[in-house]
Amino acid sequence: MIKAIFATDLQGGMGNKGSLPWPHDKEDLLNFKQITTGHIVVMGSNTWLDPMMPKPLPNRVNCVFSNKPIEQNLARRLSGDYEVQIKQIQTRFPRNDIFIMGGKELYEATNDLVERVYLTRMKGNYWCDTRINLERYLSCFRIKSVKPGENCTYEVWDRVLF
Repeated sequence: MIKAIFATDLQGGMGNKGSLPWPHDKEDLLNFKQITTGHIVVMGSNTWLDPMMPKPLPNRVNCVFSNKPIEQNLARRLSGDYEVQIKQIQTRFPRNDIFIMGGKELYEATNDLVERVYLTRMKGNYWCDTRINLERYLSCFRIKSVKPGENCTYEVWDRVLF
C-alpha cells in the first residue's frame, strides 16, 4: 500500500528553512517511527538533507528522489517520473508499505497514488515557509480515525475516490 505521512500546524504549515518549524516532539517522532519501521520511506532531496533527520532512517528502506548522488550510498537514489519510480519500488517490495514522507512537491505529485494518509496536526501555528493546502490534498479521502496526543492530534485518512 502507498501511504503518505506528514505533520502540519493548524494552517497547513509543514516546513521552515528545510526543517520542521516546531520544537522537537518526542511523541510525534515515536509515532512516525512506529508507523514506518520495517517499511519503505520515500522522500525528496531537501527532506533527506534536513540536518535534523538521521541518515539513513534505521530499519527502513530509504529512497530519495535526487539528481545528485546520495552520500555514502545510505539510500537508494531515485530520479525521473515519481509515479514510475514508486510503482517500481512497489513491484520490487510487494510485502512492504511505501511511505511518502516529504516534501511538499513529492506529496502533491504523488497524491493520486496514495491510499492512506497519516496526518499529525500540531497544536498551534508556526512560522512556515512551506504550506500544503490540506483541503485540496485530502479532498479524495475520508477520515478513518483521530487520536489525541499531548501536543498534537493523530489522524488517519483513507482514499474514497480514485
